[in-house]
Amino acid sequence: MTTRIDGNHGPLPVDDTRTEGDRAAEDTDFVNQAVRAANEAPDIRQDKVEQAKKALADGTLGADATKVADAIIDQMLEDNT
Repeated sequence: MTTRIDGNHGPLPVDDTRTEGDRAAEDTDFVNQAVRAANEAPDIRQDKVEQAKKALADGTLGADATKVADAIIDQMLEDNT
């Protein structure tokens, strides 16, 4: 038997108070949020794609794993500010 994080055993209780309409509204909200996020995402920068393809072909893209990791972390930190 699996022990839940709250210390109880068995499955989590089901929220039977929501109606089918409530669940449909939540699904609709989720889909709308996803569509908004996709629409707000930046367009593809073809110049950067070509630059990356060239670097990949030259063997210079990702050659320094530490530099790649630092760049990824820096971008993530920048995105969260």
